[in-house]
Amino acid sequence: MPRRNEPILAVDVGSTSLKLCCGVLTPNGFTIERLIEAPLPANTVREGLVLEPNVAARALRAALSQAGVRQRSAFVAVGGPQVTARPVRLPPMTPDVLRKSIQFEAARYLPSAAEEHLIGFEILHSADDHLEILLVAAPRSVVDSVISMLERAGLEAELVEIQPFASLRTVHALWQAQMPHVFALLDIGGGHTQISVVRRGTLALTRYIPIAGETLTAAMKGYFHFSDEEVNQIKRSLNLEELLQTGAPQENPPLRLVQPILDELIREVRRSLNYYQSQVQASKAHEGRIETLVLTGGGALMRGIAPYFEHRLGIPAQLFNPFEGDHACLRAERVHPDQREQGAQWVVALGTALAPLELRKPFALAEPQSEVQAA
Repeated sequence: MPRRNEPILAVDVGSTSLKLCCGVLTPNGFTIERLIEAPLPANTVREGLVLEPNVAARALRAALSQAGVRQRSAFVAVGGPQVTARPVRLPPMTPDVLRKSIQFEAARYLPSAAEEHLIGFEILHSADDHLEILLVAAPRSVVDSVISMLERAGLEAELVEIQPFASLRTVHALWQAQMPHVFALLDIGGGHTQISVVRRGTLALTRYIPIAGETLTAAMKGYFHFSDEEVNQIKRSLNLEELLQTGAPQENPPLRLVQPILDELIREVRRSLNYYQSQVQASKAHEGRIETLVLTGGGALMRGIAPYFEHRLGIPAQLFNPFEGDHACLRAERVHPDQREQGAQWVVALGTALAPLELRKPFALAEPQSEVQAA
């Protein structure tokens, strides 16, 4: 792992671009030196799989060269529909037995053969009658394709992790003990949306939803025959709070077009939250209450999105920008003002870069709530 004051390079592999966070791990935290976005041609990455590693590697090399970055290793975050992290209850067993049997135990929870996944776990709770673990899995094909891209760009993979971990790490690092006991984390990206429920600082549910920024872009291009640039301008001009005003959307055709798409996304989010709540044991009913919805990702940058989701879901919602406010463990003075304003789309890249900081000193958690307090 990196030493103190050693440069860090983190890469967030998205469907439309690679987002790079370059910085330095210091004794007091992490200092961002630059954020870089390397656009990718269509279909270079699909559902987390790098289909064109040479194309992606060229884009990565060009971005690093232009920025004068000479790193030879990188931390990287991957995603996709078959990437999973979920708590699993198992019979009591020792860690050694668990390591030997994890492939067999994981097979019940994966969409394809366990042998096709890289599988890890973390023990959350051990009791006389059961063992609770966090099961983490990613398809070998996805991980191998990302490592291949890095190697072709002259980089070694220092760490490969799944994107929900990176998003949560950013929130945890900046909120520390102020982080809610139970909350939902919604990362609206280009190709997909990832809904996660976080309980006591741990992922309690993750789900992939194939509705995101590209869905809105395709709808606008297909209906209005807009160019990509025109679509981007229209999306920046929309204000979703107008949808909460009776009659206003009638005068805004693009807004009327995106509303059913966003409402379908909200229905899928509600289904995920209902599923989580149905799985919470009666004795822990207080852990089923979602305190807030945290919105991240480039697709969450539409104006008024937090009030709109809050109104539809009945849960307090907020857009998370890691570059707003002062944080003891993060220095972001060098971040460009435009990137600072769009901080929600850098949450995964930043969280990946913060991995060695968390390993050095785990972030603080709030004291557990009691059922009486939660009621």
